[in-house]
Amino acid sequence: MSKRISSLALCLCGIFVASNTFASCGSTACSINTNWDEHSASKPGWSVDLRYNYSKADQLRSGGSKITANPTDPALAAGAEVENLRTINKIITAGIDYTHDDHWGMALSIPYISRDHSHSLADTNPALVGSDSFVANALGDIKAVGRYRWSLDGASGSSMGIKFGFKLNTGKSSFLLTSGTLPNEVTLQPGNGSTDLIAGVFWQQATPGSALSWFAQGIAQSAVQNKAEFKPGDQLNLDGGARYAFTSNLSGLLQLNAQWNATDSGTSAALTGAGTASSGGNSVSLTPGLSYAIIPGTNVYGLVQVPLSQHVNGEQLTANNSATVGINHRF
Repeated sequence: MSKRISSLALCLCGIFVASNTFASCGSTACSINTNWDEHSASKPGWSVDLRYNYSKADQLRSGGSKITANPTDPALAAGAEVENLRTINKIITAGIDYTHDDHWGMALSIPYISRDHSHSLADTNPALVGSDSFVANALGDIKAVGRYRWSLDGASGSSMGIKFGFKLNTGKSSFLLTSGTLPNEVTLQPGNGSTDLIAGVFWQQATPGSALSWFAQGIAQSAVQNKAEFKPGDQLNLDGGARYAFTSNLSGLLQLNAQWNATDSGTSAALTGAGTASSGGNSVSLTPGLSYAIIPGTNVYGLVQVPLSQHVNGEQLTANNSATVGINHRF
């Protein structure tokens, strides 16, 4: 079963966290599109996708360098948060896509977020160094994105298009630390309190009869409504990749993903102990994977994303890799 270009547009699991204490905590918001036919001239109809993403942010980084935090540092106030432990992110996302015709379509992404975070509490006496933790399990922020495409060259199967939509403020933001207080880190919560505008462009080529297809995509996201105390930084994702059909059922996937995040702003935005911004940065990652058609119209898939470079503002927890598995069916 030969397929046209997959849109898989897996963006970088971003460094997208807020705190007003020591450093950002590594809660990731990984956006992935696994509707294989989204960018191609597929027949009208519905498709559904269910995927699971796992990442563990446990490497503290300053700029492009790995560092180690010291909870007994005398420069830290007793009881101050020290982001030297980890944040585990488990995200289950349901995707619903509707193609109206060769031009128009729309996709809805509904995430359920399970986040487990812990950090140390500073004290110059090692015996008095404590810890605090945070657990959240709830619906996250829903995304609704429409698209319009047009054909460039029928012989080469190339087309391009635009995307436009919103990230909605649907995620819960009232989970407490085990100490009974709200965490300083706004985006540890399943929802960060903002409504964002999403806009982008894409290009694809899937020459009829060829086993190889290509795509490129650029997506920008910016908050248009937010809490007075916190505004997430603007985000830009650039993704390019290829899909190769080894057999009628098995395909290999390879992508290069780049992401830029501006610093967050507001009184709840992340700061280091020295008071400098500790949010935003840029990353480049390589994402290989496989998809397999178990029956006509139904694919199972798996991908691993490995950062090639990571650069953060201030001090932030980062993940060494992330993994995604899922299933997609077109009606």
